[in-house]
Amino acid sequence: MHTTRVITSIIGVIALIAIIGQGNLLVFWLVVSCATVVGLLEFYTIVQARKLPVYRLPGVLLGWLLSLNFLLVSTFENKLLTNFTITLLVLALLLYALLTKRSLADSIPALASTLLGIFYVSWLFSHLILLYDFKYGREFIFYLLLVVWSGDTGAYYCGKAFGKHRLAPVISPKKTIEGSIGGTVASLAASCIAKWTFLPLLGYKDCVFLGLGLAIIAQLGDLCESMIKRGADVKDSGTILPGHGGILDRVDGVLCAAPVLYYYSLVFLVM
Repeated sequence: MHTTRVITSIIGVIALIAIIGQGNLLVFWLVVSCATVVGLLEFYTIVQARKLPVYRLPGVLLGWLLSLNFLLVSTFENKLLTNFTITLLVLALLLYALLTKRSLADSIPALASTLLGIFYVSWLFSHLILLYDFKYGREFIFYLLLVVWSGDTGAYYCGKAFGKHRLAPVISPKKTIEGSIGGTVASLAASCIAKWTFLPLLGYKDCVFLGLGLAIIAQLGDLCESMIKRGADVKDSGTILPGHGGILDRVDGVLCAAPVLYYYSLVFLVM
């Protein structure tokens, strides 16, 4: 199992370096949008495992359109497009709920679970597209993945070696406080390494704030996904990544950290 996990990670890293490094926004969006579709399918499968109603296909389609919106916003630099798209998305889903033959008792939970999937997966994940469109977009994407996944790795190995005190026993019994601390230190170290190697525009304060902030947010994202899976009594979100599970299992921290890095960069860094 561990060997499979490592092999998948190596292949994934090589593929990501090629995809991110090529510098074409459209190609990058295609990859992100495909991951978004898979992530939405995984999310709705988890919801259905809990015997909850969901508008699966409309949710996936509207989630993909929201991802497309982020590409168009980056291409045409029209921020109002997002407001229009979200309004249209909600209205379209309400119209679908009115026209479908699903029982009225299921309408509210179906709308709620469908919209949650769209915003949890597509809205958060699509911030990668906005990040990529920055002047140093490729560097920021590499930075984000390095910090978040270094934290994952640090938490995993520190937890195995030193873990004694459970972090959130009800949500994720295997996660420990020691692992969380190790992951935070690893993220901070990765942030500093990134500054010294390929992202010198980060100030030392930015390096520390982002390293710590992204580590905490990514761990919260991990716990949120664990909460969703445990609520449905599901071990993994999917099987598309051997040794890791599904797309959501691999990007749960990135989902929450991407918007934080984007808005921090927009406000405090010169793009």
